[in-house]
Amino acid sequence: MKVQSFFLILLLPLLATGERYKVWVSTANIKHAGTDDPVRITVQETGGNYVHLGALDVRGRDDNERGSLNRFIFNKNIPDWLVGTGLRCITLHMGGDDAWLVKYVTISTSKFYEVFTNDSQTWLSTDRSEGTSMLTLCN
Repeated sequence: MKVQSFFLILLLPLLATGERYKVWVSTANIKHAGTDDPVRITVQETGGNYVHLGALDVRGRDDNERGSLNRFIFNKNIPDWLVGTGLRCITLHMGGDDAWLVKYVTISTSKFYEVFTNDSQTWLSTDRSEGTSMLTLCN
């Protein structure tokens, strides 16, 4: 059993595929909607697997500002058997108390295109009087 597990671990990188996640994030166009604080995104694929994409930040660009639409690219090596055909949910993780109001997030890969909207207009912030530090949006 140990030998089989060892070979499976050795083969996993060979079974991995480079998947490119294109993420578009729209910030609401109302007063104080933008943020300079770090925001990270995790996705849950239809198969139930979670993929931590990373920070919604491009070095040298003022991201997630009021009324903005920003594009982020995440390249992930994921074993073929983990790559889903769509997304169930996304989770945004706020890293500071500068409140942020996301309007919608669009995510696409070679296999799917999904749009998640913040219909409840929930603000993100680590300051609980302003919002929640984690927001999950599902389709």
